[in-house]
Amino acid sequence: MDNSGVSRRAVLRGMAMGSAAVAGTAAAGHLGLGQAWAAPPADRRVAVLGGGIAGLTAAHELAERGYEVTVYERRALGGKARSMDATTMRFGGGRKPLPGEHGFRFFPGFYQAVPDTMRRIPFRGNPNGVRDNLVPALTATGAYNGPEITAPFALDFNAIGLAAHPERLVKSLLGGLIYAPRLPYLDLLGLAQRLLVYFTSCDERRFGQYEYQTFAHFARAENAHPNYLWVISTVTRTLVAAKENIASARTICNMAEAFLLNIINRGSQGYPDMVLNAPTNEAWIDPWVAHLRGMGVRFEMGSTLQSLTTKDGRIGSVRITDANGRPTEVDADWFVLAVPPEKVVPLLGADVLKLDPSLERISKLFSDWMTGIQFYLDINEPIAPGHIGFIESPWRLTGIQQGQFWHGRNIARDYGDGTVRDILSVDISEWNTPGSNGKTAKQCSPEEIAQETWHQVVTTQAGRLLLPDKLTDANLKGWFLDPGIGWNPQTRALTNEDPLLINTAGSWDNRPNAGTGIPNLFLAGDYCRSQIDLATMESANEGGRNAANAVLEASGSNASRARLWQHTTIAEFDGARQLDRDRWRAGLPNVLDIP
Repeated sequence: MDNSGVSRRAVLRGMAMGSAAVAGTAAAGHLGLGQAWAAPPADRRVAVLGGGIAGLTAAHELAERGYEVTVYERRALGGKARSMDATTMRFGGGRKPLPGEHGFRFFPGFYQAVPDTMRRIPFRGNPNGVRDNLVPALTATGAYNGPEITAPFALDFNAIGLAAHPERLVKSLLGGLIYAPRLPYLDLLGLAQRLLVYFTSCDERRFGQYEYQTFAHFARAENAHPNYLWVISTVTRTLVAAKENIASARTICNMAEAFLLNIINRGSQGYPDMVLNAPTNEAWIDPWVAHLRGMGVRFEMGSTLQSLTTKDGRIGSVRITDANGRPTEVDADWFVLAVPPEKVVPLLGADVLKLDPSLERISKLFSDWMTGIQFYLDINEPIAPGHIGFIESPWRLTGIQQGQFWHGRNIARDYGDGTVRDILSVDISEWNTPGSNGKTAKQCSPEEIAQETWHQVVTTQAGRLLLPDKLTDANLKGWFLDPGIGWNPQTRALTNEDPLLINTAGSWDNRPNAGTGIPNLFLAGDYCRSQIDLATMESANEGGRNAANAVLEASGSNASRARLWQHTTIAEFDGARQLDRDRWRAGLPNVLDIP
């Protein structure tokens, strides 16, 4: 165990160095728009291959430091975080198309990198740029076969007051009286004890032991009470978009630690649950792209990556197919590969792997499906004041009603054909469990997915209306499924262009750093090693910053590095964590880790 611990410490040290002098950057303070950058080196042409959050972040950081950046993107800027026109819905009368999205946006207050970037994107009327477009979603609601339960999602008078609205309070109390007897209290107490074990564990144990366990195993969910499994599943899939039975214990427990610190307002950037006050592109992506264009960043849309060409131990060029279908060679001094891991693997030919064999490990990373659908409603009375977990839904549905957060916008006035008054955005987390129609989501056509998802939203497993006084079939005007879901009517098979990386147990060993063994090739994405350690917008942003810092380092630039943040632990447990470090080195378990 000693050797394993030393190895993990070496990894941690290497990450800190590879992230380009975090401590020095923190000391340098916030990098504002008005900062005078040092002159970049002569070799300053950067090709950013991919225009998602990671690619845009890398472009942003490098353009601020005087590099010539071109972003090559196949489909649309913003990646999975973008919003898009709902092509299934009509619009007219001067209104914009109704917005759709890959899945609803969710910005925990412990995010650091994304809010920092947002502050540096100007937005008319906002002193803090796009950051001021984040608004709190103060409650979480559990909907099940009984009165829904709404609870505050922050130790805040506004959150408590919203949850304590008389109508909600009565329903929540009734729901608690009905649902509480179903909860396995001993199991829940056991979960609290398990989290305490993690919070008091040293980093060496976290990487050396809990990285190699699934969260379900760590939480002792095997053969547990079925309702305990429901709680574990709902919380992990709602709050961290992960799957408890395959995600590593280290990943999920890190998020629990971050949420706890956020809830007690320690080191946070805002409320534990924040959303945008408009469709994502209007509130964030479009202003960001406009700002980057203003800094000289060029965008080549419709560019499909074909291959990487090596020359003299470096990347000589990248072959793409342009928007007109013509093959084109992209030449640059530095290449930032900012596409998802499943798109990276086909680019790793024998000549590339010969220069850096470790890149082959990327092929071992695992992705799964977690995709969104929007339902367009003829009502605008909120069915819940924050995020909703449909606790007993077979497809593990979570959602949020958008209109109440889009301040200054009226959906019927501004979007669609005037008949749609609100949008319920729902994420489908489980694609391999049969629904009430007897099929898994992966076995359904898009129309069947929409029909079954809506059925699980409005109907209990007992066949009764889930929210009878708020939502019925009569309120549905239409739907829009993430266009990344493809359908072949001949083979009746679905495809998914936008799967989600899942941090499976032990996957840290296969995740790369931003720098590679090829001097001018860098990786940026939520699959790379990061402090946030979860496939999120925050890890994508951090990945872009790490890639930018690696370019700065490799090119010999003396410009300040992009700012990074370390994972924060609970200070009250520092003494216990030091004790646990001694026990880890001695081959002993955490002192609280009892059978």
